Amino acid sequence: MSDEELNLLTQAKKCRKYHAGESIFAIGEPSHGVYCIVSGGAAVRKIDAAGNSILLHLVYPGGTLGYRGVLLDEERRSSAEALGPSKICFIDRHTVQTLLERNPTLGQQFLRRVVTDVDDAHDKLVRNATLSNRTKFVHLLLALMNRHGRTATDGSRVMELPLSRRDLASMIGARHETLSRIIGRLEEDGVARFSGRTVCVSHPTSLLHEIRPSLLD
Repeated sequence: MSDEELNLLTQAKKCRKYHAGESIFAIGEPSHGVYCIVSGGAAVRKIDAAGNSILLHLVYPGGTLGYRGVLLDEERRSSAEALGPSKICFIDRHTVQTLLERNPTLGQQFLRRVVTDVDDAHDKLVRNATLSNRTKFVHLLLALMNRHGRTATDGSRVMELPLSRRDLASMIGARHETLSRIIGRLEEDGVARFSGRTVCVSHPTSLLHEIRPSLLD
């Protein structure tokens, strides 16, 4: 962006810190602008026909929230909350539209981000349609471990899950009871140990071995 555009963005953006679980925006709100994750993360949710909150996906630093409503000029169709302590910047609709109109390159980059999000959603649909619940959960566990895990002194990988088990189940399209059985079998097979929200994987490559067949399909 040019210096003028950077100045416009700097003057317009409003950054604030959020606590874990704090609402960023809610379903039905006017789409007044977009949100950019600086640190921490956000969980995006929808409400199903039965009124249950369904976790759709997670957004991490560098990601953008709420652009759909801005581009289509409609109310929010999902809600978002801070995944943990997070810093998030808000850029109002007028500033976003002005920057996109002035800078075609920025518009192209924004379009690439939209396409990437669509591709990610498509990949998730394919996984949900073709993989077993166990394999889908291991895919999710591996992605979370890469983001939130740490290596212990004995070489194992340890993570404090940022989500409840009910949210984990919704992300793989399974019932809470089904996920509990999957977790029990993973423990029986020595793949991972679960204690509350703490997950320990003694041999980090075991998760990759679990999903390797799906990667080769």
